[in-house]
Amino acid sequence: MGDQMIGAAPTGLTMPEVNARREAGHGNRTPDRSSRSYGEIVRTNVFTRFNAILLALTIVVLSVGDPIDALFAFVMVFNTGIGILQEIRAKRTLDRLRVLVAPTVGVVRDGRLVRISPADLVLDDVVHLESGDQVPVDGEVIESAGLEVDESALTGEADPVAKAPGDEVRSGSAVVAGTATVLAVRVGIDTWIHQLVSQAKEFVLTKSELRRGVDRILRVVGWLLPPLAALLVWSQLRGSSSVSEGLVAAVAGVVGLVPQGLVLLVSLSLALAVLRLARNHVVVQELAAAEGLARIDVLCVDKTGTLTTGRFTVEGLEPLDGSLDDLHEGLAALAATEPTPTAALQVLAGTLPPAPPWTVVGQVAFSSARKWSATSFADHGTWVMGAPEILLDAADDDTARPIRARVVDLTRTARRVLLVARTDGPLAPGDELPPRLQPLGLVVLAEEVRPDAAATMAYFARQHVTVKVISGDNPETVSAVARGLGLVGAEHFVDLRSETRPLAEIVEDTTVFGRVLPEQKRELVEALQAAGHVVAMTGDGVNDIPALKKSDIGIAMNTATPATKAVAQLILLDGRFDRLPQVVDEGRRVVANMERVSSLFVTKTVYAATFALAIGISGSAFPFLPRHMSLVSELTIGVPAFALSFRSTDAPCRAGYLSRVVRFAVPAGLVAATVTLASYWVTRSPMVDATLAEGRTASTLALVTVGLWILSRLMRPMDRYDVVLLTALTAVFGVVLAVPALSDFYALDWPPVPGVLATMALTGASIAVISVVLTARERRS
Repeated sequence: MGDQMIGAAPTGLTMPEVNARREAGHGNRTPDRSSRSYGEIVRTNVFTRFNAILLALTIVVLSVGDPIDALFAFVMVFNTGIGILQEIRAKRTLDRLRVLVAPTVGVVRDGRLVRISPADLVLDDVVHLESGDQVPVDGEVIESAGLEVDESALTGEADPVAKAPGDEVRSGSAVVAGTATVLAVRVGIDTWIHQLVSQAKEFVLTKSELRRGVDRILRVVGWLLPPLAALLVWSQLRGSSSVSEGLVAAVAGVVGLVPQGLVLLVSLSLALAVLRLARNHVVVQELAAAEGLARIDVLCVDKTGTLTTGRFTVEGLEPLDGSLDDLHEGLAALAATEPTPTAALQVLAGTLPPAPPWTVVGQVAFSSARKWSATSFADHGTWVMGAPEILLDAADDDTARPIRARVVDLTRTARRVLLVARTDGPLAPGDELPPRLQPLGLVVLAEEVRPDAAATMAYFARQHVTVKVISGDNPETVSAVARGLGLVGAEHFVDLRSETRPLAEIVEDTTVFGRVLPEQKRELVEALQAAGHVVAMTGDGVNDIPALKKSDIGIAMNTATPATKAVAQLILLDGRFDRLPQVVDEGRRVVANMERVSSLFVTKTVYAATFALAIGISGSAFPFLPRHMSLVSELTIGVPAFALSFRSTDAPCRAGYLSRVVRFAVPAGLVAATVTLASYWVTRSPMVDATLAEGRTASTLALVTVGLWILSRLMRPMDRYDVVLLTALTAVFGVVLAVPALSDFYALDWPPVPGVLATMALTGASIAVISVVLTARERRS
């Protein structure tokens, strides 16, 4: 649009005045920076205790040993790369954070209306708003021609709000009808929406029991590693013929302590879940979010945008006096001749027949103060449409009484009702209703319910997930929508605008919360979390941002503002609410599989720590070279753990992941260490008199055998794919032992027959003992 003269509208600022305000810092631009720079992200992920340990061990092996023994270093590279890429992805999402998406906005400069970027506005600018515009500043309405603003993104209120001169409009709301000129009273960082959205720019990691458990495992390993490593180095240097041989043997023991593949597999498993969900139009902005939704026991939803689409549909017209055809004809004339139709009239217009050629002789535009609009037609009288409670005041009491009762009944079922009336007289002066109004009919509007909402509510009820509806709308209306969807407890609702009881007292027994302010949404989430619940929150408006940030899992619908999508961990791109069960299923798969994988890695840490302690105290040569530990890890930890990560499961998530892992891994690791050390010492004893290389081979044979048995326990109940995997791993180990090139690569040398028989006997007996112990523990659990 080119420049144009405003005429009688305010002349606005001059360019010198604009420049002076911009230089004084009163512009509409806002700072845009996420919490961490790329350099900080890289430094945080590279300089970790985990990487420091593996790097030091890698340097030792490369300095004094064979590079083959440093294969474990690749895990460090993969872990670091995944961590950096994930956080950079989150940073870019935050850097793209925008709420004001209008490309241009009308503003009066030097008496002319021009289009500029919202960022170029300044304090005291006179902004021209039209239907479809997004309000770019906090302002005061100077002139209004039927202005209606959708504030649902800010307040949660579904109905458009009419604005008259003197009323406030807030940035981030949208104009749905009419036009207006607005004086900018707050811009940039001073606007209400910026204060709210600033909370979204802080990067907060999703709560994850898996991640917390892995971090605790790494912390324990970090505390155990220095003393055990020192003990091992001292014992190996004292008993070895050379420093290099002693250091390599010590590294073999220390490497076993570090569950270097655990972090990698957790990240890869979550990443796979993210890819699967992406194919189903679900964007997961943080890896841990796929796990988080599987653990929730409370789901908080907003009515508008989540249970409903936010749009109204015409449910019907109810004639009160006259025929339905007469009502259609009058409404069609109103819709066709209204210069700034309201949102309700726009929806209604699409259902009406062609407008009759009536001549307009007078009009009164809709305003929030009047709550009605009217048009006089030559030879057809004056037609009025508006709020029933206002129009019925001008009607006969006997006529109004049954209509009021009908309106109340419809409102209780979440309907929005407008009354159409007519009089033969002309329009009254000022804001007075025309006299002798005769009600002709009711326009019944209903919020459009998402077609997948009822089935999704039923799914979460079966999963014992409690659904709470938190809305800025009238609680009775919200309750009616929830009851229509079959939500359990939907009849229990409160109006937080008038509620005096503390939230902690009502949050458990109440299902529907109405008239909720943005800060109260966050307080409700906090009250639920304080009661011990894991809470997910859905939303689509800026008013939902504080609660989304506070919840354990934030879910944004496809209709959400860019800011809301930026802070949510999950985004439903196609707006289908029935995508959530798929997310829950993926999360369950990840959690169940990672519990098995964690059990494998912690078992390895337990037996490696036992090795280090026993060998350090006894002063014996360490029973493995680093390459032996790499072989054991590949066959009993790495490859099977990777395969376990892809198993399907529908087992529900339970709290206590780490305690269950420890209860399995400690006895299993101790038995594995005991049988391995016994086999090693028996083979090295005068009874068998094996060489050091033969003794280490016996240790490897024993540990691989026990490790494969532990794997079979974790796979239960096994399917044919599990049997194939176990058979293949056993066959691979047999090939390594049988093929000279491979056995030489891994430095394996068969011990004498008595040593092999002793190893087999000790292994079999130990497996029998640990089977009894673990079975008894499982029964008690």
